[in-house]
Amino acid sequence: MNLIEGLNIEYINVDASNFEAKMNLTHFHDQTFGYLHGGATIAYGETIAGYASNKKIKDNQVAVGQCITANHLKPKKIEGCIIAKGKLMHKGTTSHVWSIEMFDENNNLISYLTVTNAIIKRDKTMF
Repeated sequence: MNLIEGLNIEYINVDASNFEAKMNLTHFHDQTFGYLHGGATIAYGETIAGYASNKKIKDNQVAVGQCITANHLKPKKIEGCIIAKGKLMHKGTTSHVWSIEMFDENNNLISYLTVTNAIIKRDKTMF
């Protein structure tokens, strides 16, 4: 199992300037005391923002994470899910900036992230 598989992301829907994703919580996301680990939240944000950016660039390019700022606003027990709603704040030729709000299944704001992706030329050795 790799990190992306372990995150347990159920879906990612991307449109012109927004996305929505759902991550079902399991013990993989636990920080030992039965609450969501902030690192899992950050990995989730980087994964879905990268996926969304890759849907918006040329075939000879790839989006890679460059910077993440995260504010964890409320603890979340390891139950239910996290719904992420992202908005594309900047779509440049060399970078994308995403604003992401993460909510629990009761629509409580759990975390707020800003993810910057660098848009680079795909190396011939890449997938």
